[in-house]
This record gives sequence, structure tokens and C-alpha cells, in this order.
Amino acid sequence: MTTKFQELSEAVLVKKLSRLKTIILIHVIALSLYWVTSISLGMITDHMFLWLCSIISFPILILNIKSMNEIKEEFEFRKNII
Repeated sequence: MTTKFQELSEAVLVKKLSRLKTIILIHVIALSLYWVTSISLGMITDHMFLWLCSIISFPILILNIKSMNEIKEEFEFRKNII
């Protein structure tokens, strides 16, 4: 567990958690719409930009999910202390 979340108050953690959930939701919806649109237009084999965008996008999504899980772990840790 990182100490950057341990120093923050509970209100700030809730704010960060809700912001991360919103970012992840927008990210997943945008990426899926991009894929569906590209498939419907037949651009899968023609354009490598689709693959490049996906390769760049997935690590960002994974890091956001990892940060969200760290915040949830911090909430669980604080709840177990009380």
C-alpha cells in the first residue's frame, strides 16, 4: 500500500474514488464506441491507428483501476482499524 493515500483525509479519498470511477467509465465507453465504429466501418485491417490507440489506452486504464483498488484497500484498512 502506498503512503500517498494514507496521508489523505477520507473526504479527499471519496472525491478521488468517485473521480476515478467516472474516468474509468468514460474511458471504457469511449474505447468500446471507438472499436464498434471502427469495426462497422471496416477499418480494422486498414488502419494501424486503431491498434496504436488501443495499445496506449489499455495501460492507462489498468493504472486507473489499480489506483482505484488502492483507494478501496485504504478504506478497508481504515474501517478495520475503527
